Amino acid sequence: MHGQSSEDENEDVVRAIKLSLQESKGKELYTSDMEFPQIDEVEELAQALDESTLSSTDLSTSTGGRELKWWKLFKELNPFVHTSKGNSWWRKSSKRCNILVCDVCEEQICSVWLRCTYWGQIFCKRHTSDGTPQCCSCSRFKIGDMKYITLNDGRKLCPDCRNTAVLDPKDCKPLLDEVHRFFKGLNMKIRYYIPILLVDQKEMIGNDDKSSLGLTVYEKSKLDSVTYVSRSIQKGENIEVVKEVEHLVPGRKVKAMLLLYGFPKLALGATLAHEMMHAWMQIQGYRGLALNIAEGICEVMAHKWLEWQSFTGDDFMNGASETAQFLRNLKEFLKDGIEKSYSEAYGHGFREAKWAVERYGLRYTLDHIAQTRKLPE
Repeated sequence: MHGQSSEDENEDVVRAIKLSLQESKGKELYTSDMEFPQIDEVEELAQALDESTLSSTDLSTSTGGRELKWWKLFKELNPFVHTSKGNSWWRKSSKRCNILVCDVCEEQICSVWLRCTYWGQIFCKRHTSDGTPQCCSCSRFKIGDMKYITLNDGRKLCPDCRNTAVLDPKDCKPLLDEVHRFFKGLNMKIRYYIPILLVDQKEMIGNDDKSSLGLTVYEKSKLDSVTYVSRSIQKGENIEVVKEVEHLVPGRKVKAMLLLYGFPKLALGATLAHEMMHAWMQIQGYRGLALNIAEGICEVMAHKWLEWQSFTGDDFMNGASETAQFLRNLKEFLKDGIEKSYSEAYGHGFREAKWAVERYGLRYTLDHIAQTRKLPE
């Protein structure tokens, strides 16, 4: 009886490894006809899995104006193979475990639908549609008695993201100063007043026809007023907001910049850097750019801002605390989402623009875009 149980557990391991490898090629696999492999085959699969991590497929969340991809990191999966960390990522437990357990419901996973996000979570497919709270920022599912916060528009925030969330204008002012300092350091100082307005998802969709993270409103836009979040109030596990109306001044090259409130400082800062680059190009007279050129170079600025945080970020990012480690992970998570986006405009556009900037430098690349409306080759 014990031997049969061991074989069943081994089969679960191999099934999970084969599924992850198959998913890294963008395919679905059903395992009802799998044969039970030998231990050396298990080890070989685990090694192949470790080498295929960076090409794995994603659990994606479309965010409109910027499209972020949540990428799997499924390393050190096989509990039969010794690892330097001494345990596997099968389960957040101090005990070694040979069965695949859902982090959300803590039940053994029998379904072939498995996903492991950048954060190492393993969960049943049903949790993507059964109402299980999922953080709108880091995409992690609620586990156990963890307290998730509900924003006024229905989005959820995990406690870690809530710690640095930008919920009203007073939170946004220091972040805006930081992004201005970032642009100034690149000799791209913006000497132009632009209203920065935090809005909820309903207002963003109403103005952009999609759920973007940010939106730059140009002079040709017919938008003449914005209902923005002027103050937020937390009541228990819910965030309520007070809204006011901002009337936009006509005739300005950039009438306003809208940001989706509630995201952590790192995420919102990257969005602000992206939108600020749109504004900078508009003020400098860049016109008629293809979508992949405009969005690609703006994503380069968002990515650069995240890298800049490694050197100038708040002190609590550089400590040894769990909060500091989470922020460092979140920064890498956001960078990874930009780097591996499948979007033609945002993803492919970013990779082409980044190549040009790395080869020719930012200033030369921008001058070339201004003159030719194309990236240097």
